[in-house]
Amino acid sequence: MPKLKPSEKEASRRVVRACISNNMSLYATDDSFVALKLGVTTQTVRNKRAKPETLTLGELWDMSKTLKLTPIQAASIALGRPLTSKEVKEFIML
Repeated sequence: MPKLKPSEKEASRRVVRACISNNMSLYATDDSFVALKLGVTTQTVRNKRAKPETLTLGELWDMSKTLKLTPIQAASIALGRPLTSKEVKEFIML
């Protein structure tokens, strides 16, 4: 049976999860550290990583500072998709 393509919403979730998970592993942080910085429980962080659309803007701001997200990662999270090389070049040239 052929593999189904993920829905647009699931594809967007995967982009957000990837940006967050990559920086968590890069800076050797875990859910409990992020929870402490956000002022929520560890389970809340896990739930929000599973369903990133439940993150509030304030939580995203705090998480981006804690995980040191790059501007390109932040843009990918906001758009819910990876940026193309053309978009990255345009972003840099601004």
